[in-house]
Amino acid sequence: MDTLVKNKHINKDIFKAYDIRGQIGKEWCSENNFHDAFLIGEAIGNQLLEQHSPNIIIGRDGRLSSQDISQQLIKGLLSSGCNVTDIGLTATPVVYFSLQYLNMTNAIMITGSHSPSDHNGIKIVFDSQPLSTSAIESLYFDISKNDYPIVKSGKLTAFDSANQHYQEAVIKDIAIQRKLRIGIDSSNGATSLFSEDLFNNLGCEVYPLFCELDGTFPNHSPDPTTPENLTYLIKHVKENNLDIGIAFDGDGDRMIAVDNLGNILWPDRIMILLAQSILQSFPGSRIAYEIKCSYLLPKAIRKAGGQAAICANGHSKIKLEMKRLNAIMGGEFSGHIILRDRWNDFDDAPYVAARLLEILSKTTQSTAEVFSEIPNGFATEEYKLKFASHNESVELITQFIKNASFPGADLNLIDGLRVEYDDGWGFIHASNTSSSIGLRFEGATEERLLEIKKQFKAVFKLIDYKHHLPF
Repeated sequence: MDTLVKNKHINKDIFKAYDIRGQIGKEWCSENNFHDAFLIGEAIGNQLLEQHSPNIIIGRDGRLSSQDISQQLIKGLLSSGCNVTDIGLTATPVVYFSLQYLNMTNAIMITGSHSPSDHNGIKIVFDSQPLSTSAIESLYFDISKNDYPIVKSGKLTAFDSANQHYQEAVIKDIAIQRKLRIGIDSSNGATSLFSEDLFNNLGCEVYPLFCELDGTFPNHSPDPTTPENLTYLIKHVKENNLDIGIAFDGDGDRMIAVDNLGNILWPDRIMILLAQSILQSFPGSRIAYEIKCSYLLPKAIRKAGGQAAICANGHSKIKLEMKRLNAIMGGEFSGHIILRDRWNDFDDAPYVAARLLEILSKTTQSTAEVFSEIPNGFATEEYKLKFASHNESVELITQFIKNASFPGADLNLIDGLRVEYDDGWGFIHASNTSSSIGLRFEGATEERLLEIKKQFKAVFKLIDYKHHLPF
């Protein structure tokens, strides 16, 4: 046996709240040794065997380390006795789609999502449910324990047409009423494999931007929630007089748009338009939204005849909560949006973008004119405070909540602290995926936004936070 196989040590810190993730060569794996991935595959496989559910799909994005990780994961899964269906190079939504298409319930996607090119990770689905927190931690403890039965090797099958079948299903579901001129920025990520063809076949006139697969992400970071990463798309839309621009993250489960004037359309505003459309066909339905979304979103949901349900941050958590509530739609400010009315239980950015285009194609108004009718406040991006460790960020949140004083506000503690007034809100929480704290604010007026920011600054001063605040 290879001596590496005897080494069962693995960094616990890569086992995050929603996935397994870290920097290649520093936190896990290395250029010449991807044995960590074998250990993870072995642990996943043995858990599935214990659940009498031995079949699993695996896909990977275009990062330079993804193929090596995939090969070792597959070896680990097969050694446990699992049967693996490899769909190869693809986007995360195609993996989710393949669960239904192949009538399976377990899946792995190898992707670093929106992280830099030298990071990579593993998203996991068991029994059609995304794994999170305790379930992911249990994999680490299983690896440490290493008490696996000896079994026969599983079977490996290739399924090379997943991207094609996914596109055919989206095209069958969507009806574009008029030709739209659209910009697509795939961030050189996984949607580069099909985004241009998909939207052309939907009847759009596509102006591609960074739609060549490149795991080094040479043009900008694959995170569209950072405004600086949208500057190319905004320029692209303006220079080509396009109706809309759409940006996908590195693995295609998040999207953000810009209107024809180059204004950023944040996901919570996109969710308002989608909710208004869906509630026409499904009045009274529940729609879930995470705690960082605009206070105008639940108001718009209720006005459109729906029920609004607030959830903790995290795409895995919101998907689980949606199933518990039987919500027809849900989403996050980060761009994870799930549409269950006509699609499935997972976040699928190309499909969500297609649904947005379907709505826009039914009117002769410009995208800017359509969104001028959507409620809008004075909102910030999400600010980030960096810390040396996750424990430090959690301790600050604890002290902030202990010293918080916001007279007249409703306080929500399901995830950090959300301070809500009738005319604005502020939010602070510790990230589950990095050693940082996130904050976001919104007010009905610029003056109200500044007042809420000042209230938060006062608490930071009270707890003697000595570093620069970005707001």
